[in-house]
Amino acid sequence: MSCRLILVSHALTQWNIEGRIQGHTDVPLNNEGRTMAQCLAKRLARETIHAVYASDLKRSVQTAKPTAEQKSLEIILDIRLREGRSINQERSDTYPTLPFSREVETETDLYQRMTAALSDIARSHDGQTVLVISHGGSIEVFINHFLEKTREILIRYQGIRMALNRLRYDSGRWQCIRLNEDDFFRK
Repeated sequence: MSCRLILVSHALTQWNIEGRIQGHTDVPLNNEGRTMAQCLAKRLARETIHAVYASDLKRSVQTAKPTAEQKSLEIILDIRLREGRSINQERSDTYPTLPFSREVETETDLYQRMTAALSDIARSHDGQTVLVISHGGSIEVFINHFLEKTREILIRYQGIRMALNRLRYDSGRWQCIRLNEDDFFRK
């Protein structure tokens, strides 16, 4: 059983520019983000994509839409692909004496959630290539954990917005093919 995943973080939002934490807030792409999503579709035009998945948040769906339309595919939404840290967690970390909710997801919880989601997707698409649009923090946690487990890298992975991260899932094991492929934005 083998599946190829192209894992990409959503395109740019106004909140990204302002340095605001979005968490689960449903922020749409800005004009530059919509252009980035079109660039992604253009980059993937000659590749065979069998399915497109995205988190249920607007910025992920809007990033996936041009590629899905180009490939005549429906976007499959999966809430497990959402970002991990909530606004309340950020507030709790910044202001520990104030009464914000402490019911937050740990990095281990986030890794387990992303692993479950991506493994389910891969098992459902044996022999296929799948585009998955998620969120930068979730992607970084997932990739860093599996790279540490497999000792494939000695430094921490830091994602580049909209870069293609190519992974292979084979018989229950993840393999990194290529990370941070962003050459299509420099053209």
